[in-house]
Amino acid sequence: MTVDRATVEGEETLGARVKRLRLSKRLSQRELAGPDFDGSYIAHIEKNRRAPSLDVLQQIASRLGVDPHYLKTGSSVTPTKERELRLADAELSLRLGDDLDHAERLLGGLLDEDVPDGLEARVRATLGGVVARRGDHREAIEQLEPIVAAGAFHPCVRPDVYETLSRSYLATGLPVLAIKLLEDAIEAADAEERYAIQQIRFRVFLATALSSTGAFERAQQTLDEASRRAEGVAPPEVRISVAWEAARVAWNRGDSDEALQAIHYARALAEVTEDSLVIARSHVLASELHTCEGRPEQAREHLRQAESILSVGADPVDRGLLRVEQARVEAALGDAHQALVYAREADALLHDHVRHKANAQHALGVAYAAVGDVDAADIELDEAVTLLLERGQWREALVVVRDWAGALRAAGRDDKAFAVLERSTRFSRYGGGSTQD
Repeated sequence: MTVDRATVEGEETLGARVKRLRLSKRLSQRELAGPDFDGSYIAHIEKNRRAPSLDVLQQIASRLGVDPHYLKTGSSVTPTKERELRLADAELSLRLGDDLDHAERLLGGLLDEDVPDGLEARVRATLGGVVARRGDHREAIEQLEPIVAAGAFHPCVRPDVYETLSRSYLATGLPVLAIKLLEDAIEAADAEERYAIQQIRFRVFLATALSSTGAFERAQQTLDEASRRAEGVAPPEVRISVAWEAARVAWNRGDSDEALQAIHYARALAEVTEDSLVIARSHVLASELHTCEGRPEQAREHLRQAESILSVGADPVDRGLLRVEQARVEAALGDAHQALVYAREADALLHDHVRHKANAQHALGVAYAAVGDVDAADIELDEAVTLLLERGQWREALVVVRDWAGALRAAGRDDKAFAVLERSTRFSRYGGGSTQD
């Protein structure tokens, strides 16, 4: 079979590649020949006058000591390896959170290719993580449920998949499914001693699910068990996650002081490991708790320490959440202008982040109220509550409602304030059940 000799300028042809590799091995064309083809056939290949069959290509590649794919294409990366590299790129983008659009494009392309190379479960697991990070929890469930149901991953091999799916269940008002998923994961982890870290981690996730439904006693029991298992066994980052979740459970229970104690412990552990990001986030959360308890001066001090860490090179989300709390604190302390400056910066940083957009709207609402623009505050705070309820964050929604009602009362709009408080009883009385109006 005759092939076209024309090649892209500078690109090595198959024939040139065969000749280069043959000469590097110091083989003659006759020595490279096989039982089904002779030296003259090799000469035709090298002159690009013949295109070898797959069988011949494999025989020549074997004699030259290279992969057939490399001999044919000049690339040492096979199609399967190239797909794995694209998937690894997407997984890294998800972990860093720096370019979710890039990750989603890569993953969509991999799924569109529909290649049966065993990567689909990993691709869907990563895509589920990407869309969940964006706040599209229904799509995350659509991606993750089938691979979990099929047993594609043991829970202890990919605990992130189970965490993401459980959080997506919670965010879409399906706490029973989240709890069942995590209970099954704990059972699988407890079956083998080598999964000690995962045994702790899944209990932390379960405590999150239980506390979000108002099952505080059971959540605390689960967390106590996680803490017991972590003592002397788990690395500091795991103990930090336990302490962080203890703060969340206490916060959902309405005990801000206990939540602060847990956050202080998490920060102390982070200081031992010199994890500056966790230290900064701990200060921001401590500020939020102090603000909720009417202690803005103490909150401001935590924010000063957080800003010293997050001022250079910090992730936009972390800086945005810092500005949210700074806006709330300055509004509480009477500096309305500075509160609005911080709130607008928070909105610029978080507006496109579905997960945190409500935080920015909360900050804007409080700041608008502080400068006397109650109509603008009413719009922002209303939308913040709606978004939080859609995500199942009823405790956070209650904080916004308190600020919203306070702003309305200060403006003399008592009837509207009463209506806002009345609305809150529909999602506060059951502590995180269905949040739909």
